[in-house]
Amino acid sequence: MAATTDNVGTRVFSNLRDTVAAIDTRDSTVIGLCLPLPNIAAEDEAAFPVDEPRVISTDDPETLAKLGPGMAYDTIRQYALEGIITDVLFVRAAHSEILNTQIGLIAGDPNAKTGAWALLEGKAEFDLEPGLVQAPGFMSQRIDAGANPVVAALSAISDRIIDCMVVGDTPDTSRDAAAEWADDWATFYNVIGMYPHGRYFLDGQTVTRPLSPSVAAAIVRRDKEVGNPYKAAWNRPLKGLTNLSQSVSYRDGDTSHDANYLVQRGVGTVIEGRVFWAPFTTATDPTTVGYRSIKRIRTRRAIEKAMLRPLRLYLSEDIGPHAVTQIFQAANEALEERQAVGAIIEGSQVIWDRSLNPNNLLRKGGMRVKLRFEETPDLTDLGIYTEPQPEAFDILSDNIRAALERLGNPNIQYVAA
Repeated sequence: MAATTDNVGTRVFSNLRDTVAAIDTRDSTVIGLCLPLPNIAAEDEAAFPVDEPRVISTDDPETLAKLGPGMAYDTIRQYALEGIITDVLFVRAAHSEILNTQIGLIAGDPNAKTGAWALLEGKAEFDLEPGLVQAPGFMSQRIDAGANPVVAALSAISDRIIDCMVVGDTPDTSRDAAAEWADDWATFYNVIGMYPHGRYFLDGQTVTRPLSPSVAAAIVRRDKEVGNPYKAAWNRPLKGLTNLSQSVSYRDGDTSHDANYLVQRGVGTVIEGRVFWAPFTTATDPTTVGYRSIKRIRTRRAIEKAMLRPLRLYLSEDIGPHAVTQIFQAANEALEERQAVGAIIEGSQVIWDRSLNPNNLLRKGGMRVKLRFEETPDLTDLGIYTEPQPEAFDILSDNIRAALERLGNPNIQYVAA
């Protein structure tokens, strides 16, 4: 019996999907922002409906002006001060004069998709997913001696997006208060906390603003410089910053200073008045500390995210050697490309693990592929050891002897010991 329907004549069976999927890194430079607009003009209300995402370009002054003065407008100015142009997925939260109520409105309702949760609608409406999310001015407060609800919501949203990080702010009252804030997120891989606040020259005067917008923009700038999210953004100047709200001590060659106290407790900071100093997330718990490097966790999540959409190509195909070979080849090529740009260490593996693929799973149409790889770490601790070298004086003495002999004077002699 033929495997196709009967026919008299010639037919073509074209399969243009029979290729190896290209697994590309997505653009992670979109910033997700959720804030109220307390000073928006009545005629601009329609441009930013409450709890609905909108896209704003940082180089669109006409749209930016509709935000009205306030934290949202200043936040996007801080992005621009870092020298970047990017899209901002913006959600306008309902406004309240009561701080705790306002925090609740920004944290939103995941069922109703209000507040920050509306950021998840950006994919369906604009085909945009942020790589960084924040709500400056409303992330540093600890409510009733507990964790900040806005950060909690943004972290959950980031988990849904996968390759997304929260860029937040700690209280700027003291380094101890900052460390206490970070401890709320000790088991979280995707939270960055910055201490203290920054000083900026806006509208002819110096004002204090959260550091998180500058840091988000600095990360975006680094991603744009290299074309991917695999490189560390810290140890570079923040361009728009003029000063800090609190002094942060730092001394090369020492560990007993504010900057080291902070970063070892999962808090990012700024040293020497301008240098972004944040290699780690808040992940200080023993169960998460292995992935506290911002560079490493962003690389891991970016690779995981990149695999999902392209490999949908193979869904509905027959499970067999041909499909499996193509899937493995696509995954391996993706890892090799990331090795070539230094994102992961050479020697990655794509594995068919029979224990993960029992007969009952295969019968139901399931299949599991294991990827083994290690992200290239960023250098954070450079130790330089010195010790005496007494044998150097033997070399010095030999050089003196040679110099004296070159004089060719019989009255000048070198006598060995």
